Amino acid sequence: MKLLMSLLRPALLAATLFGALSAQAAIPVPDGARVAVAYKTPGQASIQGVHTDAFMIPASTQKVLTATAAALYLGLDWQFKTRLLAENGAMAQAKANGGVLQGNLVLEFNGAPDLTRQALINLLAYVRQQGVTQINGDILLDVSNYAGYDRGNGWSWNDLPVCFTAPASAVIIDRNCVYAQLQADQVGQVAQPMIKTGQPITITSEAQVVTLNDYYSGCELEVNLDSGNNYHLTGCIPAQKNKPWPLSFAVQDPTVWGISITDWAAKRAGLTLTGTVHSVRKTPPNLVELAHVPSAPLSKLLDRMLKKSDNLIADSIARALGHLYFKRPASYASGADAIREILRTKAGIDLGSALLADGSGLSAHNLIKASQMLEVLDFIARNNEQLQLIEKLPVAGMSGTLGSRGSVQMPPLVKNVTAKTGTLQNVSNLAGFMTTASGQRKAFVVMVNGLTFPPKVRQALKAHRIASPHYKFERAVLEQIYREQPLQITD
Repeated sequence: MKLLMSLLRPALLAATLFGALSAQAAIPVPDGARVAVAYKTPGQASIQGVHTDAFMIPASTQKVLTATAAALYLGLDWQFKTRLLAENGAMAQAKANGGVLQGNLVLEFNGAPDLTRQALINLLAYVRQQGVTQINGDILLDVSNYAGYDRGNGWSWNDLPVCFTAPASAVIIDRNCVYAQLQADQVGQVAQPMIKTGQPITITSEAQVVTLNDYYSGCELEVNLDSGNNYHLTGCIPAQKNKPWPLSFAVQDPTVWGISITDWAAKRAGLTLTGTVHSVRKTPPNLVELAHVPSAPLSKLLDRMLKKSDNLIADSIARALGHLYFKRPASYASGADAIREILRTKAGIDLGSALLADGSGLSAHNLIKASQMLEVLDFIARNNEQLQLIEKLPVAGMSGTLGSRGSVQMPPLVKNVTAKTGTLQNVSNLAGFMTTASGQRKAFVVMVNGLTFPPKVRQALKAHRIASPHYKFERAVLEQIYREQPLQITD
């Protein structure tokens, strides 16, 4: 028996040491969270990771799919166009009639996400430059190329007043976002809204001015919405001694917003209008284009969309894809279906049971496997000369949403990880590329869903006093991928 034990002891000791080393190397998952990790060398078949085929909420990593589909179908030089039209012969007749145009002008809005007030003035000023000073008719806002809701299914309702959920509608002017301020210099008083002249909104306030400690202890500023672009503030705001509190609101009724700004822009362009500005879904058949305003090229829009995680651009592009691919009015559903079909027919990627609800990833209804996201990244890597997407992704410690992300600010990840972030309530994801220790470029996807923290930690995060605790997990996973070590995660 003693001989047997002496023979077994080295093997038992080795097993014990191996178990201890394995336990030490294993990365603990954040408390109660679900994770999916997938990575591979582009062009190779084998996928490594954990829970690679579990459906997860992608958040803004969804923009990788939108960008790929758009680059494939539209081309990097494609542009949105906002067009000014009139009845055939109307301009010539107006010139002969002393500068009076008999009939209507039509502004065709097509969801250009970068159209500004000044661009709208310049477009209407074309008519004035042709000698027209008066329009005996209406200015019609043609929104017929869009249909359905201006926000996606599954968007969080309490995020709707915020500019990062501005509606990707037919009419987009100044990013469908409006700015104001709150005067809040005395604790115990009601904060007073201040609106710039020319902003077609109303703001009323019952918000109480409180100490900073009270504000971060659970008393928040809340925005109540009603019909039109009217905002009512309740809750709390911390006292601001030296400057007003800045506000930004997503436009709630983009058509009313467009009508108000177009009326203002026509006056600024020097046009007298005898009729009204209103929206239509049907226009006369004999219209001709007078002028148009192009958006930035798709390449530039995608660069901002990926680096800054711009939701408005993403959903505008997705809806445009739905309109152009299916030849029917743009909707979130048609946009999601177009992305799926373009990836299937042009990239050979079948998303199967994945659920796409929008182009931005704002919807909590979106579901995709890490392995499917990895397949898209693999396609990008193999076709980046055509797509030019990798260089548009944020770079750790350098640009975009990875510029200050706590998990990637130190070597070997800083300046090495190039990836799209994805963040929603209780969701934190990364999808992109890194160069490993051996010099290979690997595509990777790290998804964490069901992420939550104790109340005191959430308060500290809200006050920006700490970095997210889950960054430790994210960094550990990325470092194991970098070192090309077997990934060990303890659920």
